[in-house]
Amino acid sequence: MRIERIELDGFGRFAGAAWDLAPGLSVLLGPNEAGKTTLLNAIRALLFGFESTREGRAWYPAFAGGRRGGRLTLLTAAGERWTVERHGERGGTGSLAVRAPSGNVGGQETLDRLLAGVDRELFTSVFAFGLGELQTIGSLSGEGVRSRIYGAGSGLGGMSAADLERGLRARQESIFRPRGRDQELNRAVARIEELRARIAELERQPVRHEELHRELAALAAERGAIDAARRDAEEQAARAAQLADAREPAALLAAVDAELAAGDASLDTLQPELEARLGEARAERAAAADALDAADRALEARRRRLAELEVDETLLAAGDEVAALVEGRPQDAGRDALLADAEAARAAADAELADLARRGGGDAAWLVGLDDSIAAIEATREAGTRLAAAEQRVARATARLEALGGDGTHDAAALDPARLAERRAALRALGDLRIRAAVAAAAGGGRERRILAAAAPLAVALLAGVAAAALGAAWGLPLAVAIGVAVAVIAWRASGAPGGPDLAVERQRLLALAGLAADADDAAVEEATDAAAAEWAAWQGAGRRGSAAEARAAAERELTEAAAALAAERRAWGAWLEERGLPAAASPEAARQVLGLAAAARRAAAARDAAAARMAEARAARASFVARVDRLHERLGRPLADDAGRGPAVAALGERLAAARAAAERCRELRDEIETATRERAPLEARATAAQRALDAILAAHGADDPDELRARAAAAAARRELQARRREIGARLAGIAGGEARVEEILGAATASDPATVAVDREDAARRVAELESRSHELSTRAGELRAELATLEHAAELGDLRQELSALEGRVAALAREWTVRAVALRLLEETRHRYERERQPRVVQDATGYFERITGGAYERIVAAPGEATVRVEGATGPPRLTDELSRGTAEQLYLALRFGLIEQFARASEPLPVVMDDILVNFDAERAARAAAAVRQLAERHQVLYFTCHPWTAELLDPSAAGTHALG
Repeated sequence: MRIERIELDGFGRFAGAAWDLAPGLSVLLGPNEAGKTTLLNAIRALLFGFESTREGRAWYPAFAGGRRGGRLTLLTAAGERWTVERHGERGGTGSLAVRAPSGNVGGQETLDRLLAGVDRELFTSVFAFGLGELQTIGSLSGEGVRSRIYGAGSGLGGMSAADLERGLRARQESIFRPRGRDQELNRAVARIEELRARIAELERQPVRHEELHRELAALAAERGAIDAARRDAEEQAARAAQLADAREPAALLAAVDAELAAGDASLDTLQPELEARLGEARAERAAAADALDAADRALEARRRRLAELEVDETLLAAGDEVAALVEGRPQDAGRDALLADAEAARAAADAELADLARRGGGDAAWLVGLDDSIAAIEATREAGTRLAAAEQRVARATARLEALGGDGTHDAAALDPARLAERRAALRALGDLRIRAAVAAAAGGGRERRILAAAAPLAVALLAGVAAAALGAAWGLPLAVAIGVAVAVIAWRASGAPGGPDLAVERQRLLALAGLAADADDAAVEEATDAAAAEWAAWQGAGRRGSAAEARAAAERELTEAAAALAAERRAWGAWLEERGLPAAASPEAARQVLGLAAAARRAAAARDAAAARMAEARAARASFVARVDRLHERLGRPLADDAGRGPAVAALGERLAAARAAAERCRELRDEIETATRERAPLEARATAAQRALDAILAAHGADDPDELRARAAAAAARRELQARRREIGARLAGIAGGEARVEEILGAATASDPATVAVDREDAARRVAELESRSHELSTRAGELRAELATLEHAAELGDLRQELSALEGRVAALAREWTVRAVALRLLEETRHRYERERQPRVVQDATGYFERITGGAYERIVAAPGEATVRVEGATGPPRLTDELSRGTAEQLYLALRFGLIEQFARASEPLPVVMDDILVNFDAERAARAAAAVRQLAERHQVLYFTCHPWTAELLDPSAAGTHALG
């Protein structure tokens, strides 16, 4: 199976992203933060669900946009195409849809079958891993991974040999360990020693049973007499204490009773809450009166404020007009600036128009009236082109005639054809050199330059032959001269291609061949080229037509025709200038410039007219505003003087209007408030009347003339109730001392009649006797305890038979445990030898495959991987030295070992199930150059049977894995 396409709707930095992947090895190269690890985690998430959130945040949220999740298109080895689509905003499975080739949609069970039971742990550990998983064997220690590495081929099924060995050793050590204490056999032997010592001790005890029982009986009788005497003493002490404690409350009770008898008993009829009710009624009356008084004061204040307000009704009637003038005041204030700007713009436009007319050689009206259309401007360009062509034709004819000898002393027969051919070739090469310089600058030394350089020798050979034939046939030169000239020119052209000699040096050489100065420019080269063409025509004409006179006559005719054509063009141009009103001596370029001045003049005239219009508009608006202000002031009876400022007057009107409107609004508010306050006063007056009636009713009910009198009686009644509560409290205290309500009168009488000094003496004597009797009782209890302990020791002799029986059972148990320990010791020894032999002679296929990969990656430094059945560790054996565990290897070598183990697992999985794609994230960074190259070769070997996706940010890694770059894709 392979991943044919990845689509991410939203995951981390990706949104709406997709990748089409080929079989075999695909290298995804990108810089840091290009999204390599994000894409690895996206593949894991789409196949096995989203990781749990971290600190309340989703892991890899779709912060670039889109719905979090996407889909994988999977292609099986049988050519079936499946689609796995998953979305979710939080951790967990999210929403999963697995589409079969038939179009049916399944869920998790369908995906589990498609992945052949591979879960997240196995996929992350073996098939999709990064440097973090590669750096520790812990990622290969899960049960699902261990069962595939260490259980395959062991013959134990689901049982681990190491687990079996550990179980045997744990049971053996739980039975017996030298110098141990908690083991079964150790504890049994210790108990046997204790039992034997105890049995011997019990067999040597004397018989004192009868003596101990008689002494205990005597002690019990004496203790009974002491307890009776102690109770009598305690009762005497308690009676004396009661009398002492009752004296104070008895005196207090008598004083309270005397105070109550002297008071007014009629106060008992007053209710306890009377004082509170009276206070509430008085407070309500005062509050109602205060509220009514406050309402009256507020109502009167509003009426006064209403009478004091004055409102200008005339100004309010003209309010809209005043507001309009106030709103238009800023515009009027800005008209001065507008007038100044417009005046300045008009002056600038007039100045520009005058300058343009001066430059054009006429007045402004003439310049504005010129036709500067596109057609007219194009006509100047066409006329210039025709005039230049006619002038060049005259110049060429003149040069040709001069080349033939203006005085008749030179003729075409005197020309040297070989020198002429060399000169023409040099001039033509100078023209080619200018083109090649532009090509070289455009090519910039890239791939095109290398192609031209590689093709130069072939071009020289082909062009040499063609050019030799052409020169010999055209010029009638000897073949050797023709070939020499052609080869020189073609060789120079090949060397002048990008990558040949320096262009400046070559130009100097060609100028020398052409007979020109070293600083000659392109115009001089073109003029020399035309002269050489004339010489060539003269030589050719002399050779073909027979005389220099004929050639000169032809040149004179050509000059006459060229001069006539030039005169005709000049006449046509003059007529065009006259028709357009332009100066008769103007050249096409000058005419174009004048037409350009005409366009600028029209723009300046338009700007001048626009500025004048703005000035007129501003002045009219100013006059209208002043008239409106004057009319309004006259209507209000406040006409303005001619020199008064209209802006300040409008501002003053606005302020007065605002004040008038505020006063009118305040009048309306005060009238509303007076009406509301009048309505609210009625319930306040009713409340005050009701409060007074309630207070009068309370006074009448208790026969009081005023509230102060009734409050004094209520306070006296409260004090009397406090005395009565005090009496009840003292009575309860006496009941507690006497031991009940029924004995209160008895204790009161005794306390009153007793002498305090006598009571104190009796209390001290009783307390002393109690202490003495308690001390003697404690001594007797201690002695009885000692006797009972000795008696219990003697009675233990009855346990002798039980102890002997326990000893016999323990001796049998010790023998059985010893046999079991011996059997397990032998089994452990046999199992250890078997395991060592298995490790030496028989390893699982997955470890064998891993060994092959590890040996290739390390260049034969390590020849063997040993994995003990059931162990979560491995060791490696090299060509020399003892075996080494993983924690004894360097970090790079350990990572290479774990990589080889994963490759072995991948190969084993593919033998029994559909192969799965393998995803790696920059795992070669800790390898040295040689081992990195071998590891890259191992990855390519694995990619021959599995799809491999390798993420890296290092171009050198990509080149190691994919030297041809055919499977390398840019990421980010």
